[in-house]
This record gives sequence, structure tokens and C-alpha cells, in this order.
Amino acid sequence: MRTKIKAITFDLDDTFWDIGPVIINAEIKTREWIESRLDEEIAWGDYESFMLLREELIKKNESLAYDLGALRRESIKHHVKHAFSNESQLNNFVELAFEIFFNLRQQVTLYPHVKDFLAAASAKLPLGILTNGNADVKKIGIDKFFKCHFTSLDVKSNKPSSKHFKKAVEFFDVLPEEILHVGDDKIADISGCIRAGLNPLWFNNKSNEWGLDLEEPPQISSWKNAMEYIEQKYEF
Repeated sequence: MRTKIKAITFDLDDTFWDIGPVIINAEIKTREWIESRLDEEIAWGDYESFMLLREELIKKNESLAYDLGALRRESIKHHVKHAFSNESQLNNFVELAFEIFFNLRQQVTLYPHVKDFLAAASAKLPLGILTNGNADVKKIGIDKFFKCHFTSLDVKSNKPSSKHFKKAVEFFDVLPEEILHVGDDKIADISGCIRAGLNPLWFNNKSNEWGLDLEEPPQISSWKNAMEYIEQKYEF
């Protein structure tokens, strides 16, 4: 007997596109812009120091853990504040730098067949977004397919916390088990949605091993035949 679902929710980064190269490009170009405007080289440090800085900032302000925009602004401010004696000018500069990063962060390349899948799926079921990130689906051009879009900032928490999933249940006014959640992250998406009572579908395009202390979930590796797979496995 097939499981009945009434809505589908999705993660975004690394589920509909590869986010790694996008973030690296945005980081590099934003840093170049900053150094050009300040006419100096900035000691950005390596990846480890970048992550340590983020941890330190979050310790000082716990809300930065789920507010990526504010965390990015504070990180930029840390590196450029020495160049400004005026707080207002500093904040204006940080905002300009953030906007450059944010716009570059939206320049993603969708995985093959994503739009075809979303068109087919949204014709049959209401779709929603549950993300820890801050992608702008309107800029990316897929907003029309979704009925809701909940970020970590909206729920003041990060997946695998249940808050994203509970928000979806409330929005669609269904039982948790009547939602299918699709995502790439084994912990944040799959373990999180299972513990919240939703049905998991693991987007695993990198042939990763499951390896968690939970029953291995159904999985897909591309969007080409994803709708056919969902129609075979689930009842609408």
C-alpha cells in the first residue's frame, strides 16, 4: 500500500543546485570589491580562521546562528572596521559589500530537469521550501512553483530542529506523515524530517553512503525521473 501525501517540501542548496562553487565565487568577488574600494589588501585568513570567526560571532550573539545575512554582515564588518572612524559610513560600506555577496550568491545553476520536475509536481501537489540558507527563489526564477518558503530566520532555528517541519505542517494544515520532505543533507533534512514525523526522500546525487542509525530512506540521484518515482511510491 502506497503512503498518501498531500504536500511536498524541499531543501534548496545542494538539492536543486550545487552551492559550493557559487559561495566560493561570491566570496572571492566580494573580497576583491572590498579591497579595491579600500585600496588595501585584507588579511582574510584561511578557511579555518573564517569558521572560527563565525563561531566567535555566534557566541557573542546567538541569533547569528540562524540569521545568515546578519552573520555575513558581522563577518565583513570584522575585517573592514579598522578602515572607518565613522560608524554610519562603516555600516553603509558593509551593506554595499553584503549586497554584492548576496546577489552573487543567487547566481546558481539548477541541476538538470529541476524546472521540469517542479512544473510537474506543482501541478499535482502544493510545494514548499524549508531551508537553512537564504537563497532568493524569486531571483533564481523558481518562486512560482511554491506555496510557502520558510527559512531559519523565519523559525529562529536550523534544521534538523523540528521547527521548520512543524511550520510546514501548520501551513499546509495536514498531518506530519502527509508531507514528503526532499533534501540532500542526511542530518538536517532526512534525520530531521524523520524525527518530526514527515516522510523522507533523500536527494543523493553524489552516491553517498547512508551510515546513520536510522532506516535508510528512499532516495533519488537526479531530477530526470523524480516525478515518476514519487508517483509510483506515493498516493496523492
